[in-house]
Amino acid sequence: MAAERSKKKTPAGSLMPALRLLLLAFVGLAFLAAGTVLGFIASVLKDQRVLSYDDIKQAIAPEAFSSFAYYRDGTLIGRLPGAEYLQYVTLDQISPYVIQALISTEDKGFYRHPGVSLRGTMRAILQQITGSDVQTGGSTLTQQLVKQTLLEDLYREELSGKVKGDALKRLKYRRKLNEILLALRVERVLTKDQILEAYLNRVYFGKSKDGTNLYGIQAAAKGYFGIDAKDLNLAQAAYLVGMLQGPAKYLPYNDETYRDGLERMKLVLGEMEKDGKITPAERETALAFDIRAHLVQRSDTAYARSPYLLYAIIDAAAEALAEDDLRAQGIDPDRRDDPDVRPLWQELLEKRERDVLTKGYHITTTIDKTLFDAFEAIARDDNNFWTNPPAYTAANGKRVDHPVQQVGAVLIDNRTGAILAFIGGRDFKKSKINFAFEPRSPGSAAKPVLAYAPALEEGVLLSPDVFVDDAPIVLADGGKEFAPANYDRRFHGLVPARQALAQSYNIPAIKLSLAVGLPKVIDYGRRMGLQHLVPGDEHSATAAIGGLAHGTSVAELTQAYSVFPNGGKLIPSYMIERIADGQGRTIYQHERREIPVLSEETAYLMNDMLTSVMTSGTGASIRQAMERAHGRRALAGKTGTSDNYEDIWFVGYTPTLTLGVWTGFEVKGMKLGGYPPKNARTLWPILMNKVLELKPELSPKDAAFPKAKEIVQMSACVVSGKLPTDACREGGWVKTIAFNKKYLPTVPDDRVQKARIVVVNGKNYIALDSTPDDLVLKKVLIKRDPIRIPKNPRPGVSYTVPDADLTLPTELDPRKLLPDPPSAPKGLTASYDDATRTVTLSWQPNPEGDIAGYRIYRRTLTGMEHVGSVMSHLPTTFSESLGDPFVVYTVTAVDIGGRESPPAQDVSPFGAPADVRKAPSPPKGLKAVRTDTGVVLTWDPNPERERVERYHIYYAPDKEGPFERIGTTDTPYFEVLTFADDGYYAVSAENALGESDRSIAVQPKPKNGQAPPPSPVLPGDQNGAGEGGGNGTDGTGAPANESPPKNDKGPTGLISPDGGVTASPVGSVPLSTPMDKKKKKDSPDRP
Repeated sequence: MAAERSKKKTPAGSLMPALRLLLLAFVGLAFLAAGTVLGFIASVLKDQRVLSYDDIKQAIAPEAFSSFAYYRDGTLIGRLPGAEYLQYVTLDQISPYVIQALISTEDKGFYRHPGVSLRGTMRAILQQITGSDVQTGGSTLTQQLVKQTLLEDLYREELSGKVKGDALKRLKYRRKLNEILLALRVERVLTKDQILEAYLNRVYFGKSKDGTNLYGIQAAAKGYFGIDAKDLNLAQAAYLVGMLQGPAKYLPYNDETYRDGLERMKLVLGEMEKDGKITPAERETALAFDIRAHLVQRSDTAYARSPYLLYAIIDAAAEALAEDDLRAQGIDPDRRDDPDVRPLWQELLEKRERDVLTKGYHITTTIDKTLFDAFEAIARDDNNFWTNPPAYTAANGKRVDHPVQQVGAVLIDNRTGAILAFIGGRDFKKSKINFAFEPRSPGSAAKPVLAYAPALEEGVLLSPDVFVDDAPIVLADGGKEFAPANYDRRFHGLVPARQALAQSYNIPAIKLSLAVGLPKVIDYGRRMGLQHLVPGDEHSATAAIGGLAHGTSVAELTQAYSVFPNGGKLIPSYMIERIADGQGRTIYQHERREIPVLSEETAYLMNDMLTSVMTSGTGASIRQAMERAHGRRALAGKTGTSDNYEDIWFVGYTPTLTLGVWTGFEVKGMKLGGYPPKNARTLWPILMNKVLELKPELSPKDAAFPKAKEIVQMSACVVSGKLPTDACREGGWVKTIAFNKKYLPTVPDDRVQKARIVVVNGKNYIALDSTPDDLVLKKVLIKRDPIRIPKNPRPGVSYTVPDADLTLPTELDPRKLLPDPPSAPKGLTASYDDATRTVTLSWQPNPEGDIAGYRIYRRTLTGMEHVGSVMSHLPTTFSESLGDPFVVYTVTAVDIGGRESPPAQDVSPFGAPADVRKAPSPPKGLKAVRTDTGVVLTWDPNPERERVERYHIYYAPDKEGPFERIGTTDTPYFEVLTFADDGYYAVSAENALGESDRSIAVQPKPKNGQAPPPSPVLPGDQNGAGEGGGNGTDGTGAPANESPPKNDKGPTGLISPDGGVTASPVGSVPLSTPMDKKKKKDSPDRP
């Protein structure tokens, strides 16, 4: 029995050592495995520090929050556009359905485990081994949060595809182990609610309809349903939570993914029902909810409504923060474009733009909602624009078949610099360029900033009423010549600067900018806020008329103009009033600055000049449109047009508001021959009138431009702006004008001079001292820059200057005095015009080359007289009215030394020698006809050349006399009132040299006999009818038997029946006085 027990024990006894050995081996292997695991863990953790609460808090906080913008009154504009939308909300701002659905689906033991769930991990491993669908997550919510935050870099590396094979497995194990360990650590320093809140604000929910990435439950609720997270119902919460396993697979916009999303939603609702979170009835109600019907059907976001505004806010906010960053480093932001500052500026600007988009800022702007909405409505109204512009080929060769006229506009409050409203474009879908901030060629709108203001400030232009010269110039252009012209293709000569600006003449602006100096002019532009100016612009002679490398934006130029109503101070324009972080702490606050740029006197004078643009210049139609709507008010501004009318501007202002408007086309190259029917000049009053209608308080009607203390009114010579001189007074150029007291004139004018001028080959020269005064032009002339005509004149441009004759020559008469005096002129002739009673002389020019001119002499019976001079550049003719028929003329030539030639041969306009001139010949053709009341006498007028001044009438009872003068007349007609039947009548003629003999005496014919012709009205033989009329005619061919008409006004005489004679004054009716025939005696031939 003992042996059997011994045999039975042997196996057991022999097994024990083996079991012990096996146990030892297992323990050893366990220790080895544990050592290996611990070694692996140690290797993972050896370089990893223990994270503090603050480390974890900062790490799990969302890295990117969406920022929001607000109008000036605090009204929300909307979320700033970005690739991601993330808006932080606290747990109490989230629908409870979301939290319940998340825990039921993703981590049922969330409130029980210490951060890691062994069951969940094993289930996930089993699902991977069996290849079954992942219904619930293997990681806890804490682990998922750690993966997305603390281990984001490892996770991205794992998903990058760059690590493969065994290395990828080791990376996954490494990441998973870190995830478990860090989850345990997070659970020790954060509460469950903190973890849950962080998770729901970080998790990715896919893309909205416009493609924005949605991070966090608030972004998902807004992006998909257009509501806040707290307002999500059960169905919406379940659908969103269901998307977390794979957002792209469950997007609700595609039919297939939407069906999958609904299946996923059912699973979530089922888990919630299992966990007792909802009832079966609530589950069925949720399943019946139409998710798609409640999706955001259109992108009704701020980005969709006002994309130009939101992008402008991003840029302005980033710039404001970056400027503060520069100041913090001791760098003036105005130096941002300096070569040594530009790289830093760009770096800061890019960083701050990311901050604006991702830091959850709340940005308060200066934008007035009412005005901005009104501006956008005007921009959308096609009636305000050119609706059918023609197709064109752009400068880059691209064909533009359906061009759209674009617009940019900016409204600034002058008092603060705040941008109240703007227009970025007409349709963001058609053009994403914000034309309010995009540089374009300003054309003539640059003149106030880059020409006139600097010229006034530097004393180059002393007053708005001082002359500037609009005359041709030629500029250097890369070895070639460039000849600028005006829009009307004409030049206007010396004009007041006020007029030159009002009419937008180009040449005066160019000359003023060159006189100031281009570098200095460009510096003024920069100081007034033109940020797109570049160093190359300092070499552009046409900068003042818009010839800039990059141009300027509407916002910049509008800001620059606001300097004028602000009394010469730049109050920088701005759009960002305040920026606060997510916790409401202010990180940026705009501070109003005043930067002196111009004196208040220059600003005053500029306001005065730009007001003239509106009253009498290119802005007159704009002023009229404003007055029709809102009455008169202080208004100033300037138009601008680039070549081919491609860019059209108007920048105008009241004392409190400045509005700049540009119209044009996105693609440059449109060539127009004039203004399109709708443009900036028609749009500006529409916008400003709308401002005054909606916000009249922004621009009070009685507001006035600021005065200046040192403006003085003073008489000056407006040609130069200096003190008046006698020459300037004689020219009519002394006026009382406004000056900056700093530049009051102290020296007399030196540009206006009295000069003696000769003309040689069509050119003016200063006359030699030896040239006689009567053969020079004595003028008041003006020193001015030479008028330069280009070698290749521009087609269609007239280079004639209307007042070129006012230019003072700089060269002396180039002609040389010959050794001998001039010869007598030849070919002298004289003619007479009866109609005008004008004598005209003509002769041949002298052959000598030193002739200064000719002197004309008239010889009468009383002597020789110098009656005129003709300069050598004029035609060799002379005319004068002839008052004395007994004249002859001669001409001499005079050289530039004053030597005079012998006289030319005498000539007379009547061809008669001078020695036969005497008293007139006796009148001929005397007729006497008896009438019922007396006798009518008529005779032939004497020849015109005899210059008869009057006729005398004589009567005698007998043919042999004696004759007695009974009257005088200046016409060949006389009526005698008499009852005498007999007697004889005779007539004499008288001129300046005496009286003629009497005519043949005649007796009156009976009244039934031949009657005399009608009396001539005017004296003299107007038709040159010679000396006779003969018997039977009156010298003009009229029949002699016609009865004369009664002539109540003609001269008359009276002979009484007893032979008494009464002589009457010419043209009067005599009273009868008897003449006793018995007293008759012989009378002399002449009285």
